[in-house]
Amino acid sequence: MKTFFEGKNINVKLLLILLPVLLLMLNSCIGLSLDIKINRDGSGTLTFEYRVSRSLESLGSLDGNASKLAIPVGREDWEKTIQRINGASIASFSAKQSGQDTAYTIKINFDNPQTLRAIIDPSGEKTQIAVNNNSGKLKLILLDKAASAEYDRNLLDLARVLFKDYNFSISFSAHGNSTLSFTNGQGREIARPENAPAVQSGRQVSMSIGTMDLIELPDGLGVEFNW
Repeated sequence: MKTFFEGKNINVKLLLILLPVLLLMLNSCIGLSLDIKINRDGSGTLTFEYRVSRSLESLGSLDGNASKLAIPVGREDWEKTIQRINGASIASFSAKQSGQDTAYTIKINFDNPQTLRAIIDPSGEKTQIAVNNNSGKLKLILLDKAASAEYDRNLLDLARVLFKDYNFSISFSAHGNSTLSFTNGQGREIARPENAPAVQSGRQVSMSIGTMDLIELPDGLGVEFNW
């Protein structure tokens, strides 16, 4: 069994591989929110908000290594990463300390759906997107399978207490009406998880789930947006 704080590092690139990586990091003390807006011409904005416990900065030394956790601390960090992606640019960036957390908000412009995919899933393995005139589909695998299976149960119980206020949420809007449906980690359609409140039809659709609840879903979770 892996221990709760077994060494893992977070860097800007991993933070951009938003969904499949961050949600596997039980030691990340993180809350994550993602808002996607797609215009009629396929361009749009991606607003990425994440909340990190300031205690995270000390975790890198717990495994006895000299390595430090590298998280983005300024607009320049994000610009260096985003400038490598054709058709993407940063519209705004902010960082604010609140209690024991630092909250980051980054708004990114993208020129087309392919650029959006390159931002949220550089590997191209967890995301499918297709746009045809006034309609389209965006499919994201958030988690392949339960990330909790390889962690000690007592430590997971502790994590549930420590991270009870951390959530993952995602929202989506395009021109006209949109719909949201759920899949498991293999992409097969399922009913909405009981602990994931959602708006599944309307001008803006959305879902939210506790980070620990997501990590412990036995068959993983995906979302599909249609418009």
